[in-house]
Amino acid sequence: MPTERKTPAAPEGCYWRGNTLWCRFTVEGKEHRYSLRTSNPTVARDRAKAEYERVVAAQVYGDDRKTIDDAIIAWGQHITGHVGDRTLSRYLNSLKTIKDHLEGLFVDEVSDDTVADIVKARRAAGVTTATIRRDLTALSSVLGFAVDEKWRKGNPALDAMRGRRMKERRDPIVLPEDAEIERVIARAPGLFKHLIRAALLTGCRQDELVKLERRHVDLNRKAITVHGKGNKRRVVALSDEAAALFAEIPISLKTRSVFWHEGTKGRTGDRARDEPEPGPFINPATRFSLYTREVAAAEAAEIAKAKKEGRKLLPTFRRFRFHDLRHRFAVDYLRSGRGGIYTLQQELGHTSIKVTEIYLTFLTAEEAERAKAATAQNSAQVYRLVPAAKA
Repeated sequence: MPTERKTPAAPEGCYWRGNTLWCRFTVEGKEHRYSLRTSNPTVARDRAKAEYERVVAAQVYGDDRKTIDDAIIAWGQHITGHVGDRTLSRYLNSLKTIKDHLEGLFVDEVSDDTVADIVKARRAAGVTTATIRRDLTALSSVLGFAVDEKWRKGNPALDAMRGRRMKERRDPIVLPEDAEIERVIARAPGLFKHLIRAALLTGCRQDELVKLERRHVDLNRKAITVHGKGNKRRVVALSDEAAALFAEIPISLKTRSVFWHEGTKGRTGDRARDEPEPGPFINPATRFSLYTREVAAAEAAEIAKAKKEGRKLLPTFRRFRFHDLRHRFAVDYLRSGRGGIYTLQQELGHTSIKVTEIYLTFLTAEEAERAKAATAQNSAQVYRLVPAAKA
């Protein structure tokens, strides 16, 4: 005789009605009952919790309860003018990336679990912790605005960024060697060679150089004015070598940019190299990565050929990023005695001296002490400039 199937116990606050679990709870003296549309006690418990929170939120926020879309629209109207165009664009791109996790939610329904799902999905997509933090920063900005407007309580995106799991994990700094830099410069065409050398000689970020215009260069003062993160302006001093480099860059009347390309209109080639018309470089990091990849591929071919011929060649080239030129400048700056850690902070545009101090680890104890004590600059050269070919 077959044994009778035993009905599992209903979770707390739930009960069985036929083969379906229901929940029952009281909010402000009023009883609520909802079908949970499941016979699974675990699923029912989670759904009951969600129903309870929904009813409580409805009681708290009433007819003025805002959806996440409502909140984003109102936030967008508020935030415009408070942040730069690039920051706003980055926020909007992040919100677009995570919109599937927010769709259909009221702003008060965005929870720790919602944020955890976003982080899990972004990690599964292979993005870096820094990128995830940028996405959560955008969401945190929206939720913070909603808290100020009293549309919700708490900011789970901000809480997640403060947690241990979202601590920034920086890749170790690997300084490119002179020979490695020169091999990439030899591969790069036109004024892109100058762009690479300028990064090495000034420590400027890629975007700061790409956006640099002729009016921002003062060779008499040996200085350039750049716009860094947050559109903050700073003046960067030029060494004699850097000033000589900027003096030899040819001028194009078709663009105000210091570093410009002639365009590839009517020609074909790699997408990363194609520029529709004269003007500033597009996607310079992608172009730079392409050149380092080409150098690495050429070396791999030489090693393979030598192996077939019974010879042994060891690899001598390590791929590096455009941003690593900034790291190389910083370490050379301190080693050369051109300035100390505090003047380097100003040159690089770091808000905190703690960020600049990471470069002290590349110095000897004596060099580090000198860098900490130095306050004035001198005209010492940082890097021996190999004259660039005329564009």
